[in-house]
Amino acid sequence: QMGEALDRGMVLVLSLWDDTDVNMLWLDSAYPTDEPSDKPGVLRGPCPGGSASEPEYLRKTVPESHVTFSQIKVGTIGSTTQSVGGRRMESAFV
Repeated sequence: QMGEALDRGMVLVLSLWDDTDVNMLWLDSAYPTDEPSDKPGVLRGPCPGGSASEPEYLRKTVPESHVTFSQIKVGTIGSTTQSVGGRRMESAFV
């Protein structure tokens, strides 16, 4: 199934989130919080949540934090690494 999805084409999306409603618990913690974490689909990752995961706390304690996305290669599958079977298509840095 993954191969079929790749054949249809995909788009790389890089984003930054600042979720003050539910503190991104839906991504990598137990969410919804009013459900038991052993219920299928609730435990989504290892993040413990709590006040240290709240955007307000993070903004206050690490105000200079940042992210850099760099040296991202764009090209058809296999074109951004060394050629293995001969043909290599052009790739580009963004």
